Amino acid sequence: MFDDVIRETRRLDRGVQISIELEIDDDGFLDRVCPSSQCNVDFKVSWDDWRDKVQDEIVYCPICRFAAESGEWNTSEQGEYIERAAYGHVQQQLDKSFSQSTRRFNRSQPFGAFIKMSMSYRPSPLPILIPAEASEIMRQQSACEECDCRYSSVGAAFFCPACGHNSASSTFDGAVETVRKTLDSLSTIRQALAEATDNDTAEDSARQICENGLVKLVSAFQRLAEASFDGLPNRWEFSPRRNVFQNLSESSRLWRSAVGDGYDDMVSASDFTDLERFFQQRHLLVDREGMVDQEYIDRSGDHRYAADRRLVVRDNTVRELADLVSKIAGELRKRT
Repeated sequence: MFDDVIRETRRLDRGVQISIELEIDDDGFLDRVCPSSQCNVDFKVSWDDWRDKVQDEIVYCPICRFAAESGEWNTSEQGEYIERAAYGHVQQQLDKSFSQSTRRFNRSQPFGAFIKMSMSYRPSPLPILIPAEASEIMRQQSACEECDCRYSSVGAAFFCPACGHNSASSTFDGAVETVRKTLDSLSTIRQALAEATDNDTAEDSARQICENGLVKLVSAFQRLAEASFDGLPNRWEFSPRRNVFQNLSESSRLWRSAVGDGYDDMVSASDFTDLERFFQQRHLLVDREGMVDQEYIDRSGDHRYAADRRLVVRDNTVRELADLVSKIAGELRKRT
């Protein structure tokens, strides 16, 4: 009676391929998420480059460089959408088989018989496939220097999803641009948060944005300096200690030995003093949750604070840091 249904069930059980379109954002980027449980970061890749440049066999996370096959990078919303689409396809195919079996059974009933049976089948409504919403438009966009794959992330992205290339230079430029754009929108963000929550939450979030911007700029600059130094033709002559570029004065002396100029030759004395203070503030924010200690006061010469007070980072401070690291980055690029 249900031969059509049985055949269709067996066919579906062997596996079928269906085409499912995932939604992209207004800039043509596809939402992705790192499948590593230690990372799990959201990012985006240009749909054209995901289709043409990313290999099915291996994709790299731009943040942690975790590698997996291309089918492992769907967001939870995309995964649910794919499941609903697959369920809808299976249901549609079985609906057809049930309808065919029902018509065949009804035609087989003898005409004029005392007892006549009929069968009806009412398909269930197909699930409504609501496209997966593209996540918040990422603020920082990058293009790989090796394969030109375009991708974006919230925060600095270090590795190309297509080839895994690590570009400290483009990461630095993107970080500076992102921080500046975020600071430009700070008043709008603060107002929106105040309307959605309260003034205290809005102010606390604005403070965190400024602090994160300072940490991000210092970290991106350190990576750029390290990568630039490693690219010097005379790099083999030096054996710098690990994490030397976290120490501004020490790394400045290292540069002077290698190329003839240190950081303090690239900016004014007052600017270099400010830069040293910003580096020390970064250490406070990362290692001491912003709580000032005597070591910070001694190393930075910042006597505006007493020990056990908390650091205050304002947007104009972060803008000043962005200008300083951009200036030194330009000087480093001239010498490498």
